[in-house]
Amino acid sequence: MATIIPFRGVLFDQEKAGAIADLVCPPYDIISHDQQQALYRKNHHNVIRLEYGLESPGDTESDNRYTRSASMLQDWLESGILQQDSRSSFYVYEMEFSAGGRTRKLRGFLCLVKIEDYDAGIIRPHETTLSGPKTDRLNLLRACRASFSQIYSVFSDPRGTVGTVLDGVHGKAAMEVKAADNVVHRVWPLADPASIEAITAALRDEQIFIADGHHRYDTALNYRNERRQATGSFTGQEGFNFVPMFLARVEDPSLRILPAHRALFNLENFHPRKFEEDLNRFFNIERIDFDRKSEPADRRTVLETLEHRADHAHVFGMRVKDEHSYYLLTLRSEADMESIIPGKSAAYRRLDVSILHHLIIDRLLGIKMETHKLGLNIEYIKDADEAVRRVADGDVEIVFLMNPTKVSEVRDVAMAGERMPQKATYFYPKLLTGLVMHKIE
Repeated sequence: MATIIPFRGVLFDQEKAGAIADLVCPPYDIISHDQQQALYRKNHHNVIRLEYGLESPGDTESDNRYTRSASMLQDWLESGILQQDSRSSFYVYEMEFSAGGRTRKLRGFLCLVKIEDYDAGIIRPHETTLSGPKTDRLNLLRACRASFSQIYSVFSDPRGTVGTVLDGVHGKAAMEVKAADNVVHRVWPLADPASIEAITAALRDEQIFIADGHHRYDTALNYRNERRQATGSFTGQEGFNFVPMFLARVEDPSLRILPAHRALFNLENFHPRKFEEDLNRFFNIERIDFDRKSEPADRRTVLETLEHRADHAHVFGMRVKDEHSYYLLTLRSEADMESIIPGKSAAYRRLDVSILHHLIIDRLLGIKMETHKLGLNIEYIKDADEAVRRVADGDVEIVFLMNPTKVSEVRDVAMAGERMPQKATYFYPKLLTGLVMHKIE
């Protein structure tokens, strides 16, 4: 099903540009304005200048951050700051990180994937995209005709064929970077024809599930359609028919999704006791009262209980503004979700995020699903301690503590042809931008 090919990556020449650690950056969509400016100062050749350039008050249609990125890319290629590999390769990409009290290594590979329409069922999304980010990425792609980062996707390797090939790559990495979050990123080119053929053949019967990068895939799809229309005729092998991806194995035990906890604010006519009564219709409620001294231990108890029950119950932690209690909310019956969202698949209805967004936030709190993505009442916070601090300080009215979505749930919802509620997944670690780039033409 999936068509993948090796490519000649565009890489920094570190002798000319500087150390690779000073040249790469995190994904553009998690970079704050302050971080953006700091990366600009870090090195004159940091990839932030290509991927996420600074705006200027004097920007025009002919001189803006997209045109400046394109001009800079051309200058760096001509001066040798960036150089294209002489051989087409896959690029083995490993991320070493700590989780659950142990060191883990997630290993996948970078390649080009043939862009497919979603209705072909070969590339499977699970998130809804927004128009703003897609317009931004399309403007950059039109100007530069290049990709500086990869879409993070997963696939099934039931026989372990791809895993065996990837595990066989040893020796000193061509690039190694320890990022600010202490994740170590390593890259090795893999140009061996037999290894490339083994991986390519293993993917022919598999589907690809987008994990992180839905906006970039939609952008690549829109750009492909634009170029096909402008060209008038095409073979399907032109560069604009492919998009760079990082592919990881669903079976890899180091594949991690982190939870995104929900903080609710600007709630109209919110009455804690009435809300508790409403919750009691659907949930078993356990209350843990705390004082200042016991709060940290009680918070750990809540988080540990969430993790312990994750495989056999739909359970949430909750804390409400001005209350000295934690709550554990356990859904009594999945059948309740059948009546609340009858038009959805069982895979979608069983998601914790679906239960929280449709039942608790929409039905019980009255914040409608169509407004969740606007961020008018909901903030998504990765760190549980930070989420709790926000409600303790009175910045938000309610915090819901979540278990992470399972990789199997991502696959099942995607297979059902549905999209999850906003911020359902946070795949970790994030890929670095600028290690291996791709020039379309």
